[in-house]
Amino acid sequence: MTSEPINEFPESLKADIKNSLQANGKLATGQTAQKITVTNDDDGAQLQLPGYLQLLETGRGPTSSNPVAGDPPMIERIQAWCRAKGIPGQAIWAVKKSIDKKGFKGTPGILSEPLSEENINLRLDPVARQIADIITQQIIDSIGPKN
Repeated sequence: MTSEPINEFPESLKADIKNSLQANGKLATGQTAQKITVTNDDDGAQLQLPGYLQLLETGRGPTSSNPVAGDPPMIERIQAWCRAKGIPGQAIWAVKKSIDKKGFKGTPGILSEPLSEENINLRLDPVARQIADIITQQIIDSIGPKN
């Protein structure tokens, strides 16, 4: 059986997440969207998201006293965001200090809507039908008349 139909499923979720980011104005630099990937192997396909993507939905609190550096570091992400938004370079540290002090508010639904049970079922249903059709055809072919 081919695994191609099942590979379409994570690709459709990836597109939904990117569309959600764009619809909510969260594609300033495009770096986050580029880090959303689908990996394929013999066992299937897997959607991989950068860990900080959840923060775009939930927001984040002030920086703790012993923070762990991100990858890329927060200052680099802020610098790229400021450039993309046309914010002068001298504002980068002010933005970082504001986030360190107050955190920032998230955008509810930006990730949870594309990954909702309803959307997953919507995307998975046609894939499941394709797989069922392939299996049905293989069964028919295996029990059909031999020439």
